[in-house]
Amino acid sequence: MLATSNRILLRTARRALVARSGASASYSYSSSAGSSAIAGKKPNKKVFYPTNHLQRSQQVAHKSSLPHADDPIRGGYNSSAIYSGSNACNEADISSLGITGPTTIYKNQTFEELFQHEVKNDEGKVAQAEYGDTFTVDTGKFTGRSPGDKWIVKNIGSESDANLDWGKVNQPTSPEVFDELYEKAVNYFNTKEKCYVFDGFCGANPKSQRKIRFVHEMAWQQHFVANMFIRANNETDLD
Repeated sequence: MLATSNRILLRTARRALVARSGASASYSYSSSAGSSAIAGKKPNKKVFYPTNHLQRSQQVAHKSSLPHADDPIRGGYNSSAIYSGSNACNEADISSLGITGPTTIYKNQTFEELFQHEVKNDEGKVAQAEYGDTFTVDTGKFTGRSPGDKWIVKNIGSESDANLDWGKVNQPTSPEVFDELYEKAVNYFNTKEKCYVFDGFCGANPKSQRKIRFVHEMAWQQHFVANMFIRANNETDLD
């Protein structure tokens, strides 16, 4: 179970909402660079294999074409689970967020499983790339990150209020705005029959590493964050 002080992201097809983490929170418009992130990169000639704790905790950039079970790097990241039925949200531990509607939840799916979901859901196109079949997504006019659409809750008198560099990048918003957006996101997910959940880690340094949770409407969004953040080796790592 993730502690309530950890950061939570609810991602729909159009909006991303980051829940408050202690004294601060942020809201941003979802302008995900889906095509470039999911397509991946051509593997380097020399493959990097982690040899110590810090290296194993870091996200490995190498995109292997090996099957999941045969890959010495990605093969270790497997905490995939599927929850079905009226109690699915409780089992996936998202009912505490107010999300109680979905009856099928796909949690921490492997890249191969996500690929199958992406194709089945018709979320994009499969490209015949040099290094194997690659799933691509057309994100429309939103082709990259949008730093001008990032907002952080400013709690007057808090530690974040005193130490954040407020300005064009870290734009302040109020707790009331956050609560309204959070409610809209939760209500939206409660109209869905299924969703995707990713639990992982942010930060490679064990001293400052934080657990992080994403709730997605679409499989390619989980594919994106699985590339961006550190995956758990198994479910017990997330306790």
